[in-house]
Amino acid sequence: MSISLRKPRWLGKGALALVAGAAFLASVSTPARAVQLPGSALFGYYDVSETDDFGTGFGDNILTLVNPNGSANFSLPSGHVVNTCAMIYVFDDDEEMGECCGCPITPTQLETFSVEHNLTANWAVSGREGKDNDSGTIAIRAATINATGCQSFSNPGTTASACNGGCDPTNGYAPVQTLLGSITHMQRISGAPTSITEVSLFDNGTGDTMNNTYLIQQCAALVGNGSGGGICTCPTE
Repeated sequence: MSISLRKPRWLGKGALALVAGAAFLASVSTPARAVQLPGSALFGYYDVSETDDFGTGFGDNILTLVNPNGSANFSLPSGHVVNTCAMIYVFDDDEEMGECCGCPITPTQLETFSVEHNLTANWAVSGREGKDNDSGTIAIRAATINATGCQSFSNPGTTASACNGGCDPTNGYAPVQTLLGSITHMQRISGAPTSITEVSLFDNGTGDTMNNTYLIQQCAALVGNGSGGGICTCPTE
């Protein structure tokens, strides 16, 4: 992945302005604490209906996340609620980020995301292939609440558009122990009957500070001009 703007396809939705995106990117806060702890990031792939390059997708994919951190039982001496942010960054198969958002997950909560409806329905990248969001990768950072009330860091007095429940994926955050998760795929290979596979998300091990900074800054550039494109959504109960 590269933060290079050699392919300005992320300017697609709503005729995004390169100057506005660059200005917002320059204002993003990425403090030194925004590092990756071992196991604080997960990666997976989605394949909804890709037909090129041996794609096998044949329907919606489901991202499942579980928060194993903290406790919500106040009757226990150690009982306390520790909400964890799932900072989600979605890429197409050309390594272009098309959507991002932050979603809070309470202890032991099971959260399920539809790739088609939650994670790719508001795609901001458009190029010669149109919206090429049939397949790609998803990066998920586990972090602490970093924007109480979702107040915008770059525009005081406003709300950060990709933020939910105090989880802002465009601003620096403190990583925590990883979430657990998997992605369920609908697949069909060479005309065979459709099958369902569930693949665990990949732990990135020791992490990569440069990649973490890239995720935050690219998300900020993607949603920072206020067009409304590029923002994914959290599931509703």
